[in-house]
Amino acid sequence: MRRAAADVFSRPALYWTIAAAFWLRVAILTVLTPRRFDAEGMWEGAHAYLTDPSHMYDAAAQYIARFHIIAPPGGLDEFVSPPPLALLAAPVALLPKNVAVQVWTAIDSVALVFALFLLYRSVASRHPLARPAFWLVAAYFPPLFSDVVAGQRGGILLLGAIGSIALEASRPTLAGAVGGIVAALKYYPAALVIGTRPEHRIRYAVALGTVLIIVTVASFLPLGFGGAIFYFQHVLLPSLGSHNPDCAYDSVRTLFTRTIGGEQYAQPTSSGYVLVTSPLHLPAVALALSYLSALAFAAAAIWAASRSGWNAVYGMSLGFSLGALIPNEVWPYQWLPLLPLILLLVVRGIERRRFGSLAVLTVLLLGFYRAPCDLIFPNIWTLAAIGVFVLGVWENRVFRSTTAIEREVPHGAER
Repeated sequence: MRRAAADVFSRPALYWTIAAAFWLRVAILTVLTPRRFDAEGMWEGAHAYLTDPSHMYDAAAQYIARFHIIAPPGGLDEFVSPPPLALLAAPVALLPKNVAVQVWTAIDSVALVFALFLLYRSVASRHPLARPAFWLVAAYFPPLFSDVVAGQRGGILLLGAIGSIALEASRPTLAGAVGGIVAALKYYPAALVIGTRPEHRIRYAVALGTVLIIVTVASFLPLGFGGAIFYFQHVLLPSLGSHNPDCAYDSVRTLFTRTIGGEQYAQPTSSGYVLVTSPLHLPAVALALSYLSALAFAAAAIWAASRSGWNAVYGMSLGFSLGALIPNEVWPYQWLPLLPLILLLVVRGIERRRFGSLAVLTVLLLGFYRAPCDLIFPNIWTLAAIGVFVLGVWENRVFRSTTAIEREVPHGAER
């Protein structure tokens, strides 16, 4: 029986089948979802950008001024993203809203799958179990599902980040430009520069910064000077201080503010929601710990990247993962930047037979199994994410030598 079980569980076909089942689940549930509120809100913002750009942020500013939180998704009052996102979605905004939402979801989904395919080509070895495990874990990862179902733009960001990683070895300037484009949509892809090779870092950083500035400035032009100032004063800065009690709203900051800072959060019950408050009320300490943790995460990523011998695929994935750990506002779909690091750990763990690390990673991934609001404490997702990052930093040793990952990337275009 033991031999039979070992034989079954060592067959790649088993894991390919499970991976296919998970991907089929993602596809079916995505199609069956009746509304995609985030995509609707993005359409509203892009439509306003095309029709009345100087006043496109009036509704969001009024809502934040009144309630001191960002509005629920679905309307123009929740659109607080900078103009580059509206510029990106502008072609889709020319379509009727109900059609545009589905088109945008399809675009983001295709971008996400293509991004994973690029990473698969770069990091998946010839190990017979590593290949299906890559796709199985990717399909399981709940933030990926959350992004697609909501109609978010995580697939676009992931494609830009992985495209930048793949180009870094052979074309660092172009890689930096690609990173700059996605950094204009969300600032955290700029942290990709952490893991670049020392000989490429200056060219990469200059290209990233230049493209980021050009795209950002160009997207603000339709707003005019007054509209741009209004956005920074009445939308961007107030939204950074938003303290949403929603249990789906997770971040490292809320982990500290909810446990020792005394910040309330809503927990669902059979009859509605109840506000939960910690008996500890040390908001200054909680805020200080949140800032110190951000510095610690960034320093750890730099240290681990250097310890790996500046393995760019590993180091840049570490830098990208900071996009899930450092922002004040993190919804379920915003944990997606952890996925490249997770997949690297899965593939390399199977290759090197690091069963202890794979077991730890499995436990941490189970922390994402249920939605935050279904858990006894919503920030279990935060704890799981911190655990994944710490494991990724700790495992820098398995990325130290020159690997097939780095050998294949420069020649990927030739094949």
